[in-house]
Amino acid sequence: MIPAATTDITVEWLNERLAERSDVGTVAAIEREPMGMGVGILGEIARLHLTYADGESGPATMIAKCQSAYPENIGLCQMMGFYTREVSFYQQLADTIDIRVPTPYVADMEPGGAPFVLVMEEVGGAGMIDQIVGASLDEAKLVLDAVATLHARFWDNDDLYALEWLPPMNNDMYKGAQVLGEANWPAFNENWGPKLPAATLAAVEAFTPLYPAALDYLYELGTPTFAHTDCRAENYLFGGTAGEGVTTMLDFQLSTRHMGTFDLANFLGMSVTIENRRAWEDELIEHYHSTLLAKGVPDSYTLEQCRLEYRYCLMQQAWAQLAIANVDPGNDRGRELLDAFVTRAFQAAEDNNAAELLDHLS
Repeated sequence: MIPAATTDITVEWLNERLAERSDVGTVAAIEREPMGMGVGILGEIARLHLTYADGESGPATMIAKCQSAYPENIGLCQMMGFYTREVSFYQQLADTIDIRVPTPYVADMEPGGAPFVLVMEEVGGAGMIDQIVGASLDEAKLVLDAVATLHARFWDNDDLYALEWLPPMNNDMYKGAQVLGEANWPAFNENWGPKLPAATLAAVEAFTPLYPAALDYLYELGTPTFAHTDCRAENYLFGGTAGEGVTTMLDFQLSTRHMGTFDLANFLGMSVTIENRRAWEDELIEHYHSTLLAKGVPDSYTLEQCRLEYRYCLMQQAWAQLAIANVDPGNDRGRELLDAFVTRAFQAAEDNNAAELLDHLS
């Protein structure tokens, strides 16, 4: 049985699924603490506080993830393969790669991806970047070390193409986002246009009918690898019970087969303030590139190529902001976050002449 909600995770079910683990004793009671209330668009998350039977021991807490509470979102996640990607990642890769991810205690799903369940280690006491404040230079380097390690591991090799559940960025469903972009453009332009650089705003409008062709062009331009594709501040933890100086990577529902520089652009373009990105951009791109080479990527992958891909991925990222045209931020912090996402993404594209990508598509 796969729990449809975290409330369906019982003591009996958990003990049955953990019976073969030597590091977790018999659980006597579970207290469930919901997490991320109001933001569980793709899924439901809860912290499980565990009490063990006499003489037994194990982690005091675990994190549980289940499908969304909203049927329409479950259908979307099944269609897009979001649940399948994350469960498959923890089933097949979590123990085989050189990046730190939460230890999966249970990772299972029904055919089609829903319902699904993940019960994972909680990395206690870890630090996290405040996305509004933005990453420091040292934090940015730690994140790029982790993503470069992931990219190098799957750099256009057989291990990458064996992951049948990992879609290429230029898949038909993603190309279909053009329709969403066209529908959202009027509201986005009205709500955000006055705050954004005019040249890049015009380029995003012109980019919309070219989006499917752009995905094909970008996929051919870069070297395919395992891209996290959700490379933002809140998906990285620092230190805590994982160990001093250790970076833990979270959330693999959006992962794709794409060029690694998408993650680079995603992080620098949205999780670093505009001022700091401008000051550190060259240094951080060089840091990412040199880490790739140190991890085994051929030196035929030049810094110049890396910079070019980065610039063009910034254009893809700016266009992706159309998806939030009608999003209700909910509260003041939500408004600050949306403002940071959109203004930083557009300014990064503007500063790097990312609109040059359109010259290759017309």
